[in-house]
Amino acid sequence: MQLSRPRLVFIFSIIVLVAVSVATFFFIPPSQGLTESKRVHIIEGEEEWILQCDLINHQEKALNYDIHVTVDDTIYRDSTIVLPGKTYTYIHHIYPQQLDKGEVTLALYQDNSTRPIEQATYYLTPD
Repeated sequence: MQLSRPRLVFIFSIIVLVAVSVATFFFIPPSQGLTESKRVHIIEGEEEWILQCDLINHQEKALNYDIHVTVDDTIYRDSTIVLPGKTYTYIHHIYPQQLDKGEVTLALYQDNSTRPIEQATYYLTPD
C-alpha cells in the first residue's frame, strides 16, 4: 500500500503534534505556586469594620510578609511568616472614630520587597 505525499505529511504532522504535547506535559515543570491573597475583604459589623486577608502558602519555603493598613492618613504595620502549606488570616479592626475621609488601603509586601504584591483600597462611610 502506497501512501500519497499529502497523507504522509498529514500523518507526520500529527505525530509531531502529539510528541510536542507529551513533551510539554512531562518536561516543562509547572510554575511554582505563588502565594494567594485573593481573599481580601471588609466585613461590616455593628460597631466596626473588619479588614480580613487570607494568605495561603503553596510554596515549599516559609514566606515573610509585611502588611500595611492605611486608615485615612494613619499607617498600621504588621508582619508575619506563613509556613509551607499553611494559611494565615490577618485581621484589622476599623472603628468609625478612626475615619475622617473613610479611605482604607491594604498593601501586602513579600520578602522585604519595596513593591506590594497586592494592594486594595476601600471607601467606608460611617452611618
